[in-house]
Amino acid sequence: MALPPLRYRAVLFDLDGTLVDSYAALAEAVNFARREHGLHELSAARIRDFVGDGLETMLRRAFDVDKVPRSVTEAFESRYDEICCEASTILADVEATLGTLHGFGVAMAVCTNKPTSFSKKILTFLKLAPYFRAIVGPDLAGARKPEARHVLHTLEATSCMPSEALFVGDMPIDVHAARNSGLDVAVVSTGSSTPEALQAARADHYLARFGDLVKVVAG
Repeated sequence: MALPPLRYRAVLFDLDGTLVDSYAALAEAVNFARREHGLHELSAARIRDFVGDGLETMLRRAFDVDKVPRSVTEAFESRYDEICCEASTILADVEATLGTLHGFGVAMAVCTNKPTSFSKKILTFLKLAPYFRAIVGPDLAGARKPEARHVLHTLEATSCMPSEALFVGDMPIDVHAARNSGLDVAVVSTGSSTPEALQAARADHYLARFGDLVKVVAG
C-alpha cells in the first residue's frame, strides 16, 4: 500500500489531557500532600484547573504559596510515584492514531511540562513509549512550555524543521508554545481547557476528536 503524502513529517504531543488522563492521580497526590500538612482536601475539578504549567506551578496554586516547601514537593512526588501508572488512562483514539501515524513514517515525540521521569514511567506502563523518539520534560530541556527552547529541544529528536512539524495539545499554553517555536498547532478538548477557550486560542487545526489528527497530518 502506498503511503499518503504527508503535510507534516513530525508531530510533537503534550502529555496530560492530550494523550493521557492522569488527573485522578494528580488530584490524589496533591491531596495527600495537603493532608500531610494538615490542610483539607481540594476537589478534583479544582486541582484540574491547576494543571498544565508544570509541577512547581501546580503545587504553588494548590497550596496558595509563592515558594513551595521541599516537604510538600517530596510528599506529592512520593505519592504520585506510587499511583501515577495505575491511575492514568490512555485517552480515546490515541493508541490507534499513534499506530496509524507510525505506519505513515511520522516522527513523534512528547513535549510536556510534567517531569521527564514521571512522563517516561507513565508512557512505558501504558505501552505508548515505543512510538516516541523522545519524551522531554522541562528538566531535560532546561526550559518549559510555552518557551520555544522546550519545543525546539524536543523537535531535535525528529530530525525535522519547525515548518515540517505539528504540535498537538489541549490548552492555550500549547498554542503559545507552538507559535513561539514556528510550528503549526492542533488542539483537542480532552483536557482541562474548554472548547471555547481553545477556539479563542486560534490554533491552526481544531480536532473534534483525537482521531481527526490522521487527516490533518496526511493533508
